[in-house]
Amino acid sequence: MNRRNRLNQWWQAREPREQWMLGVMCAAIGAFALWFGVVAPLRQWRDTARDRHERAAADLGEIVHGIDTITALQARNPAMTTTDAFASAILDSAATARVPVSRQRIDDAGVLEVGIDAVDAPALLGWLDRLRHEHGIAPLMLEIRERNGSLQVQARFRPSMP
Repeated sequence: MNRRNRLNQWWQAREPREQWMLGVMCAAIGAFALWFGVVAPLRQWRDTARDRHERAAADLGEIVHGIDTITALQARNPAMTTTDAFASAILDSAATARVPVSRQRIDDAGVLEVGIDAVDAPALLGWLDRLRHEHGIAPLMLEIRERNGSLQVQARFRPSMP
């Protein structure tokens, strides 16, 4: 209690103007401590949380869009379950694109090898592009040689595993 009495005597010995200035100074120091000790860190945490939430929402939007795209592709192009359906999709697509397949062979692993004796580059590239976009099929191996002004092609296709 001795300290409290000394502090009270010290305070009473100050003039009202000094008491007012000391009060304002203590309030300013308290406000400074409150701001930098509590408010500023809370604002920083809020901003960080907001940024993380926005990134997560954007990532979620991309994932949902990707899932929707995959679902639409699967609905449009159902997975081929047999080797015959796989080979039929490739050969039918070649016929539609006017790419004359002269040889075809399916090995034990289900890999389809096709041989094309003569084809123009635009027809070949259009066929391969259509295969990729419409059926999701791309060649495993593609060997192209020029022969008598046209292209001779050997291509291998592997069915995707479900």
